[in-house]
Amino acid sequence: MKVLRRIIISIALLTILYSCREAYTPPAIQASVSYLVVDGIINPANDTTTTIKLSRTVPINGAIGTKPETGAKVTVESDANASYILKETSTAGTYTSSAPLNLSQTGKYRVRIITSGNKTYLSDFVPVKDAPPIDTVTHTLPASGVLVFVSAHDPANNTRYYRYEYIETWTFHSAFSSSYIATTTRIVPRTPAQDIFTCWQNANSSDITLASSANLTQDVVNNTFVASVPAASEKLRIRYSILVKQYALTKDAYNFWALIKKDTEQLGTIFDAQPSQIQGNIHNVNDSTEPVLGYISAGRIQQKRIFIDRTDLPALWGIDDFYKPCYGNPNGGPNPHDPVEISKGNYIELYFGTYIPLNISRISSAGDTSFLGAERQCTDCTLRGFNKKPYFWY
Repeated sequence: MKVLRRIIISIALLTILYSCREAYTPPAIQASVSYLVVDGIINPANDTTTTIKLSRTVPINGAIGTKPETGAKVTVESDANASYILKETSTAGTYTSSAPLNLSQTGKYRVRIITSGNKTYLSDFVPVKDAPPIDTVTHTLPASGVLVFVSAHDPANNTRYYRYEYIETWTFHSAFSSSYIATTTRIVPRTPAQDIFTCWQNANSSDITLASSANLTQDVVNNTFVASVPAASEKLRIRYSILVKQYALTKDAYNFWALIKKDTEQLGTIFDAQPSQIQGNIHNVNDSTEPVLGYISAGRIQQKRIFIDRTDLPALWGIDDFYKPCYGNPNGGPNPHDPVEISKGNYIELYFGTYIPLNISRISSAGDTSFLGAERQCTDCTLRGFNKKPYFWY
């Protein structure tokens, strides 16, 4: 969906570049067009649900980046007149089947969308085209950082056209570890589920990666570049993982994604080519002139994950630390973010979150306990990520 939105931005920017020098707000910025964006794939597998995401394009200078299309009725239809309902989840604009569809490999399928505004959209019927297994996901370590590559082959020579996406996951630590948690009445030990020292973050791919063996005798794609991580990226500080997803495309689907790739990567200067007329396979049944962004395919997705630990990387790489300002002072002297002692008299600072208790600093002769407290921004990793360990992490 990020990729499809970049098309609108690229076309609008090109309009600005070709405009006259007199300052004005171009029509591409002023226009409040709201085209439907459809993102997803019909998955026929008996162990994976099908998810379709719907949104609307928004003005480039608008206050919001995305606008989910909520309240729609979404169904998957077969050429044998079977129908499967996708229901909207708690994530606005995301529609998922309640169970795997378990579709026939020989059928053809399409998506029907009826919006809350009572407009009907249909995708073209498409055949099921399963991706072959991924052979390898590998990485190299040039001085610039980590480069990730994927290789695959189809012994039956039936795939020929491939598309790749990925999800990155990495772990990080906050500057200080908190062993206690403050409530409105007391300070108690923190449970493992309440840990805010170790967190994880995710990031989805936004570029389009394609590969084709159409001009080769064998259906093989070898060492296709998928992703890069700069050597200084915080993603590499402790442990990094990337899940590569492989899609098999029809020739028409490949041409669609290749056109988007060209327009989103080449547009940007007045010397670049004019934007192409991008035409997907989804249409308004009552208005064939209305643009709809997206391309529906059908098929099983293959995926493979790798992990990269800090110890796998060159020791000389100067990896960034987001929390560096929380400890140490390059100019010498005390750091304003250093932990401070919180005594019984000012516990209220802990209760209301000015500081988070780290550990006990001392207990007075009267039995009063003082704690070391640190700023939330230096202690609570959930401000930037999530503290539930992913099921695949080990």
